Amino acid sequence: MKQYQTKKEEIKEQIYELLKEYYLIPEPPFDPNTGRVFLSAPSFNGDDVAEAMDSLLSGWPTIGPKTRQVEDRICSLTGVKNAVMVNSGGSANFLILYLLSSPYASTVHRLRSGDEIITPAVTWSTTVAPIIQTGCVPVFVDVNLETYDINVEQIERNITEKTRALMIVHPLGHACDMDRIGGVCKRHDLLLIEDACESLGTKYGDRYVGTYGEFATFSFYFSHHITSIEGGIIVTDNDAYADAFRSMRANGWLREIRDERFRKDLIAENLHLDIAFMFPFIGFNLKTTDFAAGLVMHQIDRLETYIGERAIAANQLLRRLGIYSDLFYLPSERRPCRHGWFAFPIVIKDDAPFTKAELMGFLSEKRIDNRPVIAGNIAEQPFLKAYRYKCGELPNADRIMRNGFFLGIHTKLRKTEIDYIADTFDAFVRHRG
Repeated sequence: MKQYQTKKEEIKEQIYELLKEYYLIPEPPFDPNTGRVFLSAPSFNGDDVAEAMDSLLSGWPTIGPKTRQVEDRICSLTGVKNAVMVNSGGSANFLILYLLSSPYASTVHRLRSGDEIITPAVTWSTTVAPIIQTGCVPVFVDVNLETYDINVEQIERNITEKTRALMIVHPLGHACDMDRIGGVCKRHDLLLIEDACESLGTKYGDRYVGTYGEFATFSFYFSHHITSIEGGIIVTDNDAYADAFRSMRANGWLREIRDERFRKDLIAENLHLDIAFMFPFIGFNLKTTDFAAGLVMHQIDRLETYIGERAIAANQLLRRLGIYSDLFYLPSERRPCRHGWFAFPIVIKDDAPFTKAELMGFLSEKRIDNRPVIAGNIAEQPFLKAYRYKCGELPNADRIMRNGFFLGIHTKLRKTEIDYIADTFDAFVRHRG
């Protein structure tokens, strides 16, 4: 048996060393004649893949100790008391809204059918869907050009007697105006939920986004700042809600609950049930895996480095494309925000002598990846036609949907690629401008 275990350990070490060697092979220089500028690039390295592989070879790849380590590291990073890792940022949003609309929510926070939740019009589908799925009504308000964050004046104008919460989005690595939003919530007694899925590492003042509201969510999707391929996490200072999230993500299981007093009371009240299969909460299967947790675990330690590298790339693009301020609204970093640079959004001005389709088509021909800005004006998306929602005029959201797109920003974007992007813009404007 000892010889068997020794041989397995030797092979494991060989696998890990080969993985690390594989990821150390340098990429070839960028060739502007044949190379592709990718929208994103993986942030994991050989050590991360080895950590993920360890969960497979250990025989315990599902949710377990590595997940707990990721949660602890996110708590250490953000200063929030609790982090609960799930299988996606969308699932994280859903769990928060579901809990708040359930009997498990306190009377202070309880959402009821017909309550209104204000949210930005430029957002993602899984920010809005949980609002609808839990019986509430999304109220869409406009955003600011160049920063894409929710317009605080529009928040104030859309508050009614039915408004119960704000579900803000920190878009594309930029922070919302948390001083003013905090003031709005305080004056109107509104619950604040932060969707920071695109903005892990972004700061407002000296605090990370995601630390201002009662709840916040981050995403670990493949193209995000750090990645478990698919994955997300909820953060909150509320211990009771965190326990509910842990249980609900895992079928409603008792064994996910950390509050020992609560556990003992439940067991005492249900002596006829097998403790191993007791379900105190309604449950879903939104668990992550230790394979995913292993992949992302050490990336958390490199997040600040990644943010710095993204900022360098973004600033290089801003310097090169800034000469076209008469044609484009370029992204900006508004103080006191420390931008996380998830992507590089651009909105073509209405009087430009070319269309978005023409520019995006030209970029694609030149093998430069590009995408629309999030979901554009979400109020125009077909899934909403079957549900109740509210919105007024949304001129900036419409403009962003009509004329906006983004380029990728990531840690492997080299200066040669940035120069190629800028040269391609130069060539396009020279012939179309």
